[in-house]
Formats: sequence, C-alpha cells, structure tokens
Amino acid sequence: MNIQLIENLHTELKNAVSSHYKELLSRCGDETIYGYSLFTDDCVTSMGPVANKERSIKVNKSDPLYNYYRYGAVEWDEWDDFGLFDEVNNMIKKYHETVKDSFDNRVNTLLKESLNVLMELEAEGLFGNKNDNRFIVICVSDSSNEIMTESARKLNTLKVYEQYASEFA
Repeated sequence: MNIQLIENLHTELKNAVSSHYKELLSRCGDETIYGYSLFTDDCVTSMGPVANKERSIKVNKSDPLYNYYRYGAVEWDEWDDFGLFDEVNNMIKKYHETVKDSFDNRVNTLLKESLNVLMELEAEGLFGNKNDNRFIVICVSDSSNEIMTESARKLNTLKVYEQYASEFA
C-alpha cells in the first residue's frame, strides 16, 4: 500500500465531499437533502456523490418499497458532482495503476478510506445533526459489499440503520 497516495486521496476526497455537499445545499435552497452517498462500482474505478430530497422519493411512506427508494442510492435524483470529484478519480486511477497489492486489497483500502472520510465529516458536523431523518452511506452498485452496511451502521442513527438493513442487509 502506498501510504502517501492514500493520505493524499483522503485529503482530496474530504475536500471534494465537503465542497460538493455545501454546493448542493446552496443550490437546493430550502429543500432538504436527507440522503447523501458516495457511489462507486465493485472495482472502485471511480467515485462520486449522489443525494436525494424528500420530495424525490418515488413512493409514499405506506408503500412496501418505501425503504428501498428512501435508502437505495441508485434510485436517487441528485447525481451532479459539479466537477469536484475529477481529481479524486484521477487519484483512484493512479492508485490502481501503481499500488502492487492484490485487487481485493486495493478495493478494500479505497472503500475503507472513503468511510474514514465520511466518518470524519460526519463528526465535524458537515451533514448536520445525526437524526432519524438523515441518511449517509457508501453505495457500491450491483454489489453486496459489506462497506455499505458498515457505513449505514456507523454514519446513522440506530433507527435509520435498522430501516436500511430491513431492505438491504
């Protein structure tokens, strides 16, 4: 593992998420962003943000698929990264090209570092107070990677985690 490259990626990802979230809030005005996710594929070839607003949930609370649409980042509406993740993705590419660890170790390192970034930003209050109306997660598309459940558990209230887990764990 290249420690310096991971440290640089950590800093760049933290800056990108922070800048993106603040820009997203400014563009949404008084509409509430309840959901925020770092989204990637199971190879972690790139990473970007996706978010959702309450009014964008496609079904009513009484619908059996409500938790799927509320917590399933693949169904969310806000995909624009405002160009803030370009350097992050260049660094991810460089990491895959230069680090000689096994593929699984590289993927796990990138996902764990992403979780570390989100946990730091959550602790610093970027996403507001942790409450039952807010949801932060890492989503790995078309995967059952354990980082999704781990991030949901560590970044959200127990109630929100349990609602997420009822659909996805």
